[in-house]
Amino acid sequence: MGATLAEVLALPSFRAASTEVLHGDPERVQVRWVHSSEVFEMGALLAGGEVLLTTGLGLHGRTADHLASYVDQLADAGVAALALELGRTFFAVPEPILAAARRRGLALLAFPAMVPFERMVEDFHELLVRRRVAAGGDAGDAGWRALTQVVIEGHGLRALLDEVSRLAGCAVELRDADGQTVERSRIASVADEDGIATPVRGPAGPLGTLRLLGAEGADRLRLAEVAAHAVALELGRGSGAGHRPGPAQSLVSDLVAGVVVARTDVLHRLAALGWPPPEGRHLVVAAVEVDAAVPLTDAVAATEAALLDDGRGDPAVLVGVTGGHVVVVHRGGRRPVPAQVRDELTGARERIAARLPGRILVAAATPVADPGDLAAAVGRARQVLRTARRYGHRDGVVMERDVAAHRLVTASVDPEAMRGFVQEQVGPLIDHDREHRSELLRTLDAYLACSLSKARTAALLGIRRQSLYDRLTRIERLLGVSLDEPDHRTGLGIALLGWRMRTGLDPQVGFGG
Repeated sequence: MGATLAEVLALPSFRAASTEVLHGDPERVQVRWVHSSEVFEMGALLAGGEVLLTTGLGLHGRTADHLASYVDQLADAGVAALALELGRTFFAVPEPILAAARRRGLALLAFPAMVPFERMVEDFHELLVRRRVAAGGDAGDAGWRALTQVVIEGHGLRALLDEVSRLAGCAVELRDADGQTVERSRIASVADEDGIATPVRGPAGPLGTLRLLGAEGADRLRLAEVAAHAVALELGRGSGAGHRPGPAQSLVSDLVAGVVVARTDVLHRLAALGWPPPEGRHLVVAAVEVDAAVPLTDAVAATEAALLDDGRGDPAVLVGVTGGHVVVVHRGGRRPVPAQVRDELTGARERIAARLPGRILVAAATPVADPGDLAAAVGRARQVLRTARRYGHRDGVVMERDVAAHRLVTASVDPEAMRGFVQEQVGPLIDHDREHRSELLRTLDAYLACSLSKARTAALLGIRRQSLYDRLTRIERLLGVSLDEPDHRTGLGIALLGWRMRTGLDPQVGFGG
């Protein structure tokens, strides 16, 4: 049950935004959901039928080819319309986006001023709710009764998805708001890539998306709407008296929330889980992110097995889920030697990768000796994961010391001061790349990352050595610096770091055009 784009544009928030239709026929475009995101690779995370709202931050500095590719990805995903807010990143819709939208037949909207995306999503949800109430009847059918019975009897989320799968005759999965698979049905007669995606909403907002992986049909569409409500009820049990998460998951949730921080309380909870006394050994805390298609329940099992299979036979392993990734705590040695900790985490990651498909990213906080510091360490591990993802890491092991410069700059430097510093240090390169479609910023970033090795830099960029020499000479001339001068390189390196932090972009993508 959706709406036409014309009906969406008639909603109060869209009318107040003075929305301009640059391409497409609003009466003919069908909308399933309204979503907002600044992620450049968003097309791969969408299920189709969305109006995608964006300020264009993720498009800042992209080449004409990149902008066209962005539109192609959205069109391939079946997006209903792209809506671009003007005034923050762009003062006008870039011509490559407009041309690509026309070529692919994608509806294109523009907001002349800053608008409240959250209110637009809420308005669309209210429209769907009014329609469901007006239609009536869904809550009384046999499917609804079967699904609510599973919830009432407390069989759990996987059992509920199994029941949806049985009724739908296809595989069923639940993904969270970030596209991570939370759980998947175990039984199914069909498992297509395409299917029906239905938002799951709770009292506080979106909880995720329920996907029925079978061909679209009237019966499956009705079941999807009913099942989404049942899943919302099941997820809502987390705060109710009937829900009893396992003790490990409960402790992880409490550490994340900061509910349990005192040393005696943590020791008591760990003892209840069968942990032996710390005996002076430090605790390693990490956050693990797996491929979005992997259910988090499978990720928990693989992570726990990988750490128990480390050759030491140590039963002191704590694993739980929060925010779309796995949190793990295990006992290290008596001395937290950084190289040894990294080797242990690398080994654990390899054992997890042997059990799960796709990428595995492990982000670790600096080990702690006092159990009373666990809550803070869990928070730092999750922050390391977010920082690593922001700067392009999707695989491997990242320790807190690896992102130390990012943390220092974030905590100590005023954003306005950093903006001015970036403009002073590398602003001329950014302006030159935009005007001439060159890649000087990318070249500088690669040269510093390759420790001034011209051979490695040329190989990384895929250019001849002489072309690299010409680029480096042009960089020095534009900036008025010498790349042989350590102080100059330090300033440029910090500026590139600050630019990444401010824009969320990677210079290695290229910034011409």
